[in-house]
Amino acid sequence: MNRRCFIYTTATGLPLMKKWLVLIFFLLAVCISAYYYTIQVEQSRTLALYNTPLEVNKKSKGHYGSAVPFVWRPISPSPFNVFFVETSCAFKSSLKPGFLHLSKRQACAIYSTAVLNPNHRIIIVHTCPLVQDYSQRWEEDWPELLTLGNVGVVEAEIPWLLSDTPVATLLNGRLNRSAYPVEHTSDLVRLAILYKYGGTYLDTDIISIRPLDDLGHDYIGAQESTVLANGIMNFSPTTVGHQFIEETLSTLKFSYEGSAWAANGPELVTNQLRKFCKLDAKEPLDKLGKLDCGLTVHPPSFFYPIPYWEWKEFLDETAWPRVRDQINNTYILHFWNKLTKDTIVHVGSQQPYGIIAGNYCSPIYHKNGDMF
Repeated sequence: MNRRCFIYTTATGLPLMKKWLVLIFFLLAVCISAYYYTIQVEQSRTLALYNTPLEVNKKSKGHYGSAVPFVWRPISPSPFNVFFVETSCAFKSSLKPGFLHLSKRQACAIYSTAVLNPNHRIIIVHTCPLVQDYSQRWEEDWPELLTLGNVGVVEAEIPWLLSDTPVATLLNGRLNRSAYPVEHTSDLVRLAILYKYGGTYLDTDIISIRPLDDLGHDYIGAQESTVLANGIMNFSPTTVGHQFIEETLSTLKFSYEGSAWAANGPELVTNQLRKFCKLDAKEPLDKLGKLDCGLTVHPPSFFYPIPYWEWKEFLDETAWPRVRDQINNTYILHFWNKLTKDTIVHVGSQQPYGIIAGNYCSPIYHKNGDMF
C-alpha cells in the first residue's frame, strides 16, 4: 500500500510540478516584461517632454530684471539640456533693450548641435535685455534655427542666474571690478547654469560634428596634457557631476581672481578636478578617460584637436588635408574665437573652417553673402 502510494505520487506529482514551474516562469516573465515596459514608458515620456517642439512665446512681455522665457516652458533640470550663453553685455551701464544678434558662426554652432541632437533642448541663455517683440525679429533673422523645433531662448539677468549658488555673493562688487568682466562672468554663469539645471555647456565658437550621446555624462575635455578647458562640459543635475560643480563653485567663492584671464576658467576646473579625483599634481590629463571619482576627462582629439597656437590652420586653404586627418575622432570642434574672430572665411573656399561649416551647418554657411 505504501509502495503504491509512493508510485502514485511520483507518477502524478512530477507532471504537476512541471506545471507549477511553467506557471512560475510564466509569471516571472510577465513581471519582468511589465517592469521593463514601465521603464520604457517613463523614458518615452521624458524624451517626449524634451522632444516636443519649443513653442515661441510671442505674447510674453519681456522686461529687464527677471527671467523672461522665449519659450513657454521654463528651464528645468535635465541631462537633455544643452546651453549656449551670451554674456557680451555684462555689467555695461545704461543698457537699452535690443534684439538677439547672432553672427553666422554662432548660428552655425547652434544649428549643427541641434541637428545632430534632436532629443536635446538647445537653450540660448541671453543675459542682455531684449525688446518685447524680439522673438518675431529673431524668427525672421534665423528661421533655420527655429524650424528645427528644439532650439529656444531664455532671457535671464546675471543676478538671477547666480542666485541660489555658492558664488551669488561675488556680485557684491568683486565681479564687476574684474579686468575681464565678460570672460569672468561667462566662466561663472556656465558653472552656475550646470549647477542648477545640469546638461551640457558649449561655447558659441564650436561646430558639432558628432552626436553628444556617445560622450556619456559628467565629462570635461583636456586642452593639452596639463590643462582642462571649460568650453565644453557636461555634468548631470543629480549625480557626481553636480557634486563636482558644487565644490568648484564653493572654491571659486573664495579663490576668485579678477586680474587673470584664465584663473576662474581653465585653471579653476583643472585644479579642482585634480583635487576632487585625488590626482597627482604631475599626472598628465590628456589620457585619463573615465576616472575612479566618476568623472571623465576626454582627450584633446575629442574637442580641441587643433590647439590654439595652431589656430591659423582653420583659415589656411592648403591645410585641409592636415585638419581632416586631425579631426577623425572629434565630436565638437572648437575654433578659438578670441584668435579667429577677426579673420575672414570665404564661402566656397578651401579654408578648413568653411569646409566644416559647409558640411554641418550648410543653410547657415550659405546664407546672405560670400563671407562666413
